[in-house]
Amino acid sequence: MDEDLRQKIALFRYSLIAPVITNTYTQSSVKEYFQEICAKQYDTPTGKKEFAPSTVKDWLRLYRKYGINGLYPKFRKDKGNFRKLSDEAKEFILSCKAEFPSRSAKSIYFELIARGYFSIGEISLSTVQRFLSKNSLPLENKSSERRAFEFEYPNDCWQSDISSGPYLTIDGKKHKTYIVAFLDDASRLVVSCKAFFEDNFVSLLSVFKDAVSKRGIPKKIFVDNGKVYKSEQMEFICASLGTILCFAKPYSPQSKGKIERWFKTLQEQWLGSIDWSSFSSIDELNLSLQEYVEGVYNVSYHSSIKQKPIEKYMKHIEKDKICPF
Repeated sequence: MDEDLRQKIALFRYSLIAPVITNTYTQSSVKEYFQEICAKQYDTPTGKKEFAPSTVKDWLRLYRKYGINGLYPKFRKDKGNFRKLSDEAKEFILSCKAEFPSRSAKSIYFELIARGYFSIGEISLSTVQRFLSKNSLPLENKSSERRAFEFEYPNDCWQSDISSGPYLTIDGKKHKTYIVAFLDDASRLVVSCKAFFEDNFVSLLSVFKDAVSKRGIPKKIFVDNGKVYKSEQMEFICASLGTILCFAKPYSPQSKGKIERWFKTLQEQWLGSIDWSSFSSIDELNLSLQEYVEGVYNVSYHSSIKQKPIEKYMKHIEKDKICPF
């Protein structure tokens, strides 16, 4: 079983226990939830299967004890191949590659040593490389998930998107900017946003890290199918935090209406009123952006929730047990 397949299996298992981890199941008890989901057949990474409640319950136990690593399937013995690698080492290698398909064999090799699977000189890097080569499978497309999010409490769900910002003229050259934002679905509070010169994963992670440090860990994040969101790093980070990463159905922009309406408001109220030529750096642009978000938008009356976003967010902060880092 190759690393990519092991990742798919681990993330599939996580998808079944995630509602319990995030306390978003609608049944009267966890037992009833397990019984309901185990009455169905699933298209798993290894074919159609049904599961016993005891099996799913064990996945939950393993996740709570070991995190996403606990959901990796156990390895079968390799019919005489790669005998120097223990089953635990093989499982770890495949799980690493499953979580991060682009990760190099060399980085996995040194992490194996750091974690004590074997010592330097006991196993060669080429052994790990050959094992990965033998167990490589083509990536399969992951189906997107779509549901209408109408959450009542803060941090039940965040929406995120990236929009074009103003052009900055620096040293006589024009530079395009991008604005990354996370919006709390229930309160419409902008939990974090920032402008960058690049719309890449580094920019996204910077804003997500800031949002979590200030507002806590969301139960779900709802995003589009953009490359930056569909990266294996983002999926792994969310699974490690116990957050469910959900994707909008392609060509259905209405499913992310709240964040898109906010960007429209941002354009009308902030972008339409500032003098872009007055900014000589991205830091100055971000200072103006933060002044608008925290000093205007988050503290202004919102017609949809009939109160200020910050008021609704803070009103339920104890009920939702928001736990910032």
